[in-house]
Amino acid sequence: MLRFVAVHPVAFPEAQLQELANEPMPEGVTWDSTYNASADGRSFCHWKAPSKDAIIAIFTKYEIPYEAIHVVRRFDPATGVMEPEGAEEKIAAPA
Repeated sequence: MLRFVAVHPVAFPEAQLQELANEPMPEGVTWDSTYNASADGRSFCHWKAPSKDAIIAIFTKYEIPYEAIHVVRRFDPATGVMEPEGAEEKIAAPA
């Protein structure tokens, strides 16, 4: 399973996040967390999914704006280990 960080051009209100959290996700897709940078008007969401297309489908279905989706690897400072190398790319939002 790949990890992704999505960058959104909005700091989502808590009520909107709660609504989205109650929506069903496709099999194999997990929305792990969202970090709001309210002062900057942006949000960053951590996802696990089989592909970027699975996340884009969710954003399209629920009309969630995004600027980019990045494939990321996790480094665990407690163990000093980085997740195995995978495809690393930046996927820009459609124009």
